[in-house]
Amino acid sequence: MSLVKTVELNDLDSFFKDNSYLSIVKRNKPKKANIFFKELVSKPFSIQVQVYKNSILESIQDVLNKNISKIIINSSFYNVWIQDMVKISKIYCNILNTDSICFSLDTTRSCKRFHIDNVPIRLLVTYHGIGTEWVPSDACDYSAYYECKKNDKIIKNKKAIRFMKAWDIAIFKGNKLTGSEKGILHRTPDAAFYSPSLLMRLDDSSFFSSRNTSL
Repeated sequence: MSLVKTVELNDLDSFFKDNSYLSIVKRNKPKKANIFFKELVSKPFSIQVQVYKNSILESIQDVLNKNISKIIINSSFYNVWIQDMVKISKIYCNILNTDSICFSLDTTRSCKRFHIDNVPIRLLVTYHGIGTEWVPSDACDYSAYYECKKNDKIIKNKKAIRFMKAWDIAIFKGNKLTGSEKGILHRTPDAAFYSPSLLMRLDDSSFFSSRNTSL
């Protein structure tokens, strides 16, 4: 059975070294978050940039300046959100022992099928909306997954399905790591395709799309 752990934020640095396939940092959503994000996601956007550890704040600010309104940027909660993304991004750099990562921020979601990410590790935070849906490994049929069957064949026990909460941090080991063939299967919940959402995704810099401009 693939291990899932609930950990403290500072414990994420050892994610590569421990035996978990998914680690979750449970967090309380700050006050005023709902009001801020409802306004933010009213205009859809999709961002993917390569950022560097020593200039993450400046890079995120720069790309957001081009995608969201000055009214939102001048909100008092804006800095709370920015600092949270910067802190988590730096921790992710430490986990990978790298100076650059791929930073993505989207108001739309994808991935209807349960899957293991085709990356070494991936970090997700749903800042607004319904969090990532995941299933413990003992409730899955991995043969059905690798045979490209549909979700109803992959999931053996629907009652075992779980969801991340908004602001929780989830970090998954992907199938590019040796021994992760039975990593934690997860996907975008159905309801998230029809309701406002904001998802931050962090990946190794190799995931960065060549069609975007590096910051």
